[in-house]
Amino acid sequence: MNPTFVKLLADGWRVFRREADLILRLAGAFLFLPALAVQLLCDPLPPLPAERGDEAAMEQWINAVSAWGNGNAFFYVLADLIGMVGLAAIALLLLSRDGLSVAESLRAAGRRLWRFVLLNLLVAIPVGLGLWLFVFPGLYFQARLIAALPAMAAEPQQSAARAIGRSWRLTARPAWAILGAVVALFLAQWMVVSPLFPLDSWLRQPAHENPFLIALVAIMLTAASTIYNLALLMVGIVVYRRGVSSGT
Repeated sequence: MNPTFVKLLADGWRVFRREADLILRLAGAFLFLPALAVQLLCDPLPPLPAERGDEAAMEQWINAVSAWGNGNAFFYVLADLIGMVGLAAIALLLLSRDGLSVAESLRAAGRRLWRFVLLNLLVAIPVGLGLWLFVFPGLYFQARLIAALPAMAAEPQQSAARAIGRSWRLTARPAWAILGAVVALFLAQWMVVSPLFPLDSWLRQPAHENPFLIALVAIMLTAASTIYNLALLMVGIVVYRRGVSSGT
């Protein structure tokens, strides 16, 4: 019997609650703090011009993004790498058959980092393109690939490509329930961050700049992103465990 999306979310919450202290410590150190540092210390991405049909304005924006990338991209990539270590360590901690400690999970994530990075790229491409094109396809790919990271963490022999194939098979039957859980999490995050992005842009204008409020908004944005990524991982772990127990 396939689970409902509510059941998947409830089971994910139970997985989190059992190891909440360790998960929050890892997530705080490896997901939240590096992302917050980038938000506070790096320049924000230049906003799109109001008139997107204006070729001169678009060309100026592309040049501004290129200059922004030269000055800030390294720090964003570094924060993403640190976050990847944190997510992989949490998955290893929860799924390893050897009962790894936090330190052992971090060492194992570090040893297999490039496989986890490759997996993240292979997942991010279809998800990102789908979200950019029409949102729903991206969420569908997110649902179908949600068990890839848990599969790689639980099965050390898995390559990135095989982990993606494993997730695709594991999510075939409960695909719509998983999609419902992903959509619910996406909408919950969107409701939090959608008013914060324009507020952040407004506060960074010279006439309205307020360092305290900028930091507060950055904390809320980073917390929302961290919670969303953790929630997706918890649901992915539930989906992986269900698939394995059913012999998929």
